[in-house]
Amino acid sequence: MKSILLVCTLAAIFAGSLIAQNATLAPLPPDGFVTLKQIVNDFATAEDAALQKYNGMRVLVYGRVGKVTQSHDDYGDPLAVYMQLPNQTTPDVKAIFGADDVPKNNSVSSDHTKADVWHRNWEGNLTKEHSFIVEGENTGIRGTFDRLVAGDIVLKNCHKLQTPVLLKKLAEHGIPTE
Repeated sequence: MKSILLVCTLAAIFAGSLIAQNATLAPLPPDGFVTLKQIVNDFATAEDAALQKYNGMRVLVYGRVGKVTQSHDDYGDPLAVYMQLPNQTTPDVKAIFGADDVPKNNSVSSDHTKADVWHRNWEGNLTKEHSFIVEGENTGIRGTFDRLVAGDIVLKNCHKLQTPVLLKKLAEHGIPTE
């Protein structure tokens, strides 16, 4: 009797994991908007279905910036931004910005908390500096899903949405901004 109960329990667990892997995920909206929590959840619960859902898709991920670094890929892309869920220690989405997708004259801080953009006059003197992207901020990054590598959801050819455009998108999707 115990062995029958054990077999039934194991079968139920196995069936549950198959259902999770074959789960149908909610389709992307036409504008490709997805929250960081949703894309991470899709890959965590149904990796195969998520790979099909996002394969080659241009998505707009809204979420928290966890880390900003120089990119070290083979294409010479200058910037990598890791988006993380709160209280997570590992990156969830890695957004790779190409040279054409970030403002010129940028630098990443040595503590990897921000990328600054600076402006110089004709004589080469620094006239203005502002932060392009900062750790801890919630932002929208649009990019093309490239691959899943070591648990990171990698987006390429990324750009950061400007605040007015992001606020409009958040309102369209019913996400409060305050």
